[in-house]
Amino acid sequence: MSDRKKRYYVLAYLLITFLFVSGGCDSGDYIKLIEKPIKSYTDIMPINDSLVIPYVYTSAVSLKDLPVVKKKILFFDMMLPAVLVAKKQLSIQLNKVELLSLKASLSQEEQQFIDELMKKYKATNVEMLKSRLHTFPVSIVLAQAAIESAWGTSRFFLEANNPFGLWSFDPHEERIEASSTRSGTKVYLRKFNNLEQAIEGYFKTLATGPFAEFRKERLTTKDPYVLVNYLIDYSERREAYVKELTSVIKGNDLTKYDSYRIDPNYIK
Repeated sequence: MSDRKKRYYVLAYLLITFLFVSGGCDSGDYIKLIEKPIKSYTDIMPINDSLVIPYVYTSAVSLKDLPVVKKKILFFDMMLPAVLVAKKQLSIQLNKVELLSLKASLSQEEQQFIDELMKKYKATNVEMLKSRLHTFPVSIVLAQAAIESAWGTSRFFLEANNPFGLWSFDPHEERIEASSTRSGTKVYLRKFNNLEQAIEGYFKTLATGPFAEFRKERLTTKDPYVLVNYLIDYSERREAYVKELTSVIKGNDLTKYDSYRIDPNYIK
């Protein structure tokens, strides 16, 4: 088979894959999000199936006074839809980049799409962009959110929809001041409009921050117990933090969520 014909078949395969994943849309919001205001933990919708309805809660609520078992269940019910939405959106973008990378030339709109993503993810070429759009198991995301937000009770979670303790270094973005300083310097944390935005920011942080070994390893394995070892720099607690991540994943059976997906009925 000639190289030209091989290229044609690969392009056709990716086109079919992309159309299947995205529902044939070229742009816009591929997932039919359901914004849900939340005033009490009773507003959190239970997740009883591996096909998850894409609820995006517009604010967080404290789970502080609930029994431990109930608090954990509600925390995962609140976080999981937004995690799956963010992962799906990145998957759709990656598929589109894969498709466009095989084209001999791009339209102005297609080139703009690539350029904007490369700027957002600080990529110097398309191959780097592809690697940075890859995600990793849901179990890791949920475990980090649980630890960093103290199971949905931290001030940053409740006031800023920031379950991961993401810092802010840009005075022009929405943020809140931490109660403590760092070597006498004020510290700020990012403020998000909803949990889905926070999770998107979290994925971007791991895709562009000082986590090169983690990014490299996530391309070779989906084993959360292997990958958490490469998050040692996420916390000043280092080895103790990795150990706690492993414990939270194992102790709460979080790997079961790694196979959960957004309900296809909500994908355009």
